[in-house]
Amino acid sequence: MNKSQFIAGKWILIVEDDPEISELLEILLISNGYNVVRASDGNEAFEIYRSHSPKFDLVISDLGLPSLGGLELFQKIFSIDNSVKFIASSGYNHKNFSEELKIQGIRAFLPKPYHAESLLQTIKKILEED
Repeated sequence: MNKSQFIAGKWILIVEDDPEISELLEILLISNGYNVVRASDGNEAFEIYRSHSPKFDLVISDLGLPSLGGLELFQKIFSIDNSVKFIASSGYNHKNFSEELKIQGIRAFLPKPYHAESLLQTIKKILEED
């Protein structure tokens, strides 16, 4: 896919405690026209989300984070912005895990490891919703 296939100029918050994965995600998203802010844990991400202007268009978060997990982060953000678009990711996955997260309001779940193409397609789909 090329850059013209994506919605450019959107703000994405990446929440990932592995610095190498976080940096790779940032490079991938910036190279596809997105504006990116990174956080390494849930508490930092919540403070960034709460204070960022303009509002983030999407949050991509690992679920297994130090200090405040990804699900708890989603719940805190949702309490101040019930229109948040949130993609959760984890190496943990069981049969109904994705559906359980969607019931809570998380827009998509990407099991790790995932391919860049899969992430970019998911982002595009979610940003075009509503």
